[in-house]
Amino acid sequence: MRIIHKMEDYLIEEIIKDLEIVEEEIIDSLHSDQDLLSKIASYLIKAGGKRVRPALVLLSFRAAGGDDIKKGIPIAAAIELIHTASLIHDDINDDSMFRRGILTANREFGNPNALIAGDFLFVKAFRIGGKYDWDIVKILADACAKLAEGEILQAQNRYNTEMTIDEYLRTINKKTASLITACARVGAILSGAPQEEIEALTNYAINIGMAFQIRDDILDITGDKEITGKSIGTDIREGQLSILTIQALKDASEEERRELKRIIKKKENTEEEIERAISIVKNTDALDTAHSLARDYARRAMYELNRLKESDYRDNLELIIEMICERYY
Repeated sequence: MRIIHKMEDYLIEEIIKDLEIVEEEIIDSLHSDQDLLSKIASYLIKAGGKRVRPALVLLSFRAAGGDDIKKGIPIAAAIELIHTASLIHDDINDDSMFRRGILTANREFGNPNALIAGDFLFVKAFRIGGKYDWDIVKILADACAKLAEGEILQAQNRYNTEMTIDEYLRTINKKTASLITACARVGAILSGAPQEEIEALTNYAINIGMAFQIRDDILDITGDKEITGKSIGTDIREGQLSILTIQALKDASEEERRELKRIIKKKENTEEEIERAISIVKNTDALDTAHSLARDYARRAMYELNRLKESDYRDNLELIIEMICERYY
């Protein structure tokens, strides 16, 4: 199997060049009269990231027939700022240690400073997004509302070993798929595409958003910290249930089920306990279940993509599906 570790390996050269302009827009927007605020705001941005979301804005714009990419550049930057702000807030809520291979902003600068920096990024994003028509602003606002709802759902189910797969899917739809969906929908609308193409790209993005998060949760069990930049077993360590642990709690023996529940519910675990929990998960059909569900969402995304006219951009959107299905980072 071909292993690819960079988003750029999946993108055509034209989109890579457009993303370089997006990156400049992002960096320009991080200026503040308070140097510390600029430093914290740029901390996670400069650590990298896959830039999946701005790439989806640009590819959806092009695939739907848009020709003036300048229409999509600012909103692509705004969405990446929103995404980064949500990660900072997420890390504060979970008291996470690492993100993108470095200490989280809250660990590096403290929770109060990181919280303010996250708010700063949201404001900067809407300063850019606010220049667009109301229908675009509303899509972004609705996506941000869903992000907040997803955080609450996740917090309510923390340490909840009775959480169902339906509750898990509802949570990731809001926490992850909502903003990814906004990317494709915004790009399609800005292109001036007919409604059927807008809906096809919207549905495509919903499905890849779901697949993306499921693959992320799989990597929490099977990944390599040197590649993912995150410690393995982080969800278990933080008491967050995923499709892996939910399914494992169904499939495991009674003794292993009790042990896994105890580890998930425990506020602080040793590395040996985390490794034991991962071992229990791997000894069930949980990984197969998660892979199967991710592939199902990928197939649905491909079905929607086939409703678009053939183009290099549509082909590139198909490669995004491949990236998600083969994701190693």
